[in-house]
Amino acid sequence: MSLLYDPHQHGRIDFVLHPTDLSEASERAFHHALAIAIRQGAQFTLLHALGRRATDNWVDFPSVRGKLAEWRSAGTLESLEEKARRASVSKIEVDIRDPVAASLQYIERNAVDLVVLATQDRSGLSRLVRASGAERLARGARVYTLFIPAGGRYFVDAGSGAVGLRHILVPVDPQTDPRPAMLRAVSIAALMNDPTLEITLLHVGESESMSTEVPDLPFCRWRVVQRPGDPTTEILAQAEELPADVICMSTHWSRVRFGRTENTVTERVIGAALCPVATVPVS
Repeated sequence: MSLLYDPHQHGRIDFVLHPTDLSEASERAFHHALAIAIRQGAQFTLLHALGRRATDNWVDFPSVRGKLAEWRSAGTLESLEEKARRASVSKIEVDIRDPVAASLQYIERNAVDLVVLATQDRSGLSRLVRASGAERLARGARVYTLFIPAGGRYFVDAGSGAVGLRHILVPVDPQTDPRPAMLRAVSIAALMNDPTLEITLLHVGESESMSTEVPDLPFCRWRVVQRPGDPTTEILAQAEELPADVICMSTHWSRVRFGRTENTVTERVIGAALCPVATVPVS
């Protein structure tokens, strides 16, 4: 299996969508979405579905301008001003009470490259995404999605906007092409351009040892690990041992992976991981 990385084909994110319920959990996801959009010079849309709000001040919350001013004061954006100027921000409120339905409708009408969502909260958008909503969104959107947990580790510092990545975990399943997730992991590494960043490919199961070709890149290191046992348990265990800053998973919701239905493993990882989880659709 060959893996050729073309930054123009695999690394570009031109449109970031962050659906928000204006909660504290969504604000953490907002920081990640904004940091990624700035570093990509991308269009950034905040989408709010009408319903119960954590605040009535939708115009000012979350404050993109205020957050960027805070990050500039911290010196984080000094080398990113050109990209920051290219990035455009819009805030949209739609008259749909179901945030997942609102997100799917927006994605259908716009060329969204990345969706950033909060998970593991007890209310609002996060509650819907945690269980059946996650499957519903993934099946319907078929878009690269980053799930940010309500608690745990984050790779974007809220106060400074600094991005800190040292370990990316990519679970490899023989029944699902891992290359989309690998290429997305590489694009994250390229964004950081930090040779200390390590990408771990995790083969889970009792099968014979598998070899996976990886590109020789100056901005990251590769490591291959094989572990027997339950896929969800081993993925989560490896994520904590590293510790992983993000788990990147190739996802095909209509197939069986790791010998189980796809939503069982992916959804359990999303629901239990203490770090962000990226799902990369496999066509």
